[in-house]
Amino acid sequence: LDQYKDFNITSVPIIAAADHLAQSCKDANDLYMVCRHDTGGDARKCLREGQVVTKCTKLFMDKVYTECKMPFARYTTCLDLNVRQPYMCRATQIPFDQCMLEKLGVSREFTFYQDKNFPHMQTWPEAIREFASDVK
Repeated sequence: LDQYKDFNITSVPIIAAADHLAQSCKDANDLYMVCRHDTGGDARKCLREGQVVTKCTKLFMDKVYTECKMPFARYTTCLDLNVRQPYMCRATQIPFDQCMLEKLGVSREFTFYQDKNFPHMQTWPEAIREFASDVK
């Protein structure tokens, strides 16, 4: 558990990239949510899955900062100055969305985790190993 570290980020970049992040880290989020459901909502029993979500988020945000730095900075600044209301920042959101699609292949569209079929017979260590091999 110690190899996964949290990282410092404010809510504005997460809000700005939320739809793209949800699509990019969908598998990690799905595993975490299924774990929470299977353990009766006890997050303490899903620390490993939570750390995989954190790692996926960090890797995703690193890619965003590398590939779409200026459109992302403009969009997050607009959100920050406009009380985090996306409808007030469409002029900066559109170039960010275009950059994400062109450079990272991630659109704003995604499907919800409830739409995915899960291998219910798979054990958590097997599921994490399978997902972790895809993240590396």
